[in-house]
Amino acid sequence: MHLTVSLAGSGYHPASWRVSRLPAVPNAAAFQAMARTAERGKLDAILLGLPVNDAAGSGKVNTMRLDPVPLLGSLIGVTRHIGLGASWTVDYTEPFNVARVFATLDHLSYGRTAWIARMFDGEALAERFGRPNGMEDLAAYCERAGEFVDVVRKLLDSWEDEGFALDKASGMFADPDRVHAINHAGRYFTVRGPLNVPRPPQGIPVLIISDPATAAGRRFVAATADVILTDRASLPAAAARYQELRALAAEQFRDAPLVLANINVLLGETETDARRRAAELDAFCPRTPDGMCFAGTSEQLVDLFVAWRDACDGFNLLPAVLPDDLNLFADAVVPLARRRGLFRSEYEGKTLRDHLGFARPVSQYAGRAGEHSGS
Repeated sequence: MHLTVSLAGSGYHPASWRVSRLPAVPNAAAFQAMARTAERGKLDAILLGLPVNDAAGSGKVNTMRLDPVPLLGSLIGVTRHIGLGASWTVDYTEPFNVARVFATLDHLSYGRTAWIARMFDGEALAERFGRPNGMEDLAAYCERAGEFVDVVRKLLDSWEDEGFALDKASGMFADPDRVHAINHAGRYFTVRGPLNVPRPPQGIPVLIISDPATAAGRRFVAATADVILTDRASLPAAAARYQELRALAAEQFRDAPLVLANINVLLGETETDARRRAAELDAFCPRTPDGMCFAGTSEQLVDLFVAWRDACDGFNLLPAVLPDDLNLFADAVVPLARRRGLFRSEYEGKTLRDHLGFARPVSQYAGRAGEHSGS
């Protein structure tokens, strides 16, 4: 079973800010403490910047969201093993920016990063950026998003692993035969390349995409993502979506991506305690999340994990109140899951790809001597 956790503000219950011990604007120390807790639990990764269904216009919800990319950077130095993912939209940026930033972060973290490619919800950002979201034509949107991801991957591959020569005797800093111009000329992007950052430790950082609402969007995501985050409220719906995504990947002759089910988690030492906590929070502002919503004990949550074995490859935790529900998960749920043979006791690899069981890809330009950048 794979486990990730999303960290956002004071938690994923819209009233979490009214009971959380975190400052209204969480500072670096608060996030760093939570990152250490998640790593103590041996979770696969921390995810930053996922959209929150929090009724933001009500005036009762903490809408403070720090930028996920610099926030990720602040967690690198206080963790050693856990993966770190940050959201960055494909709608309002350029492939070179994404490739350069995540290559840099992957080097700084020794291979622990993931790009959460935010897409299919451009309308939520359009007014803030002052640009149309471009979602009217879904086929064209998927075509552009696919080309965007393709250019990012080409740029990350533009340095072969041996391209960074550093031969002081000969004076060769970079081997020109192993650094390639990608010369991409598509419908939406024209990018010569190469990237000006050497190939990341993971080769290509892990790509995470949320499960879209449309069949065309799901076909695109199944063909593109390494990890898909789904929002299914019931076990039958989750199992059906899991099989659909795996079948779509097989149709496109690729290995099935990992599918993680988002789960809103509120824990208590007893079921009565969990229900009391939930009732107190809902009295401030009712919780109406997308996807699955759990309130109960550690034992009940592990029972749910067992019941969902054929509906997903693991879970992305959305703690109701931070840091409380994350602390309870690390200290109570994880040990129980280990005793039942569901989860690791120690990290067995160094990179996020290792944690998730993904092989490190070879550069698509490897062995193309002579097709160098000319720079």
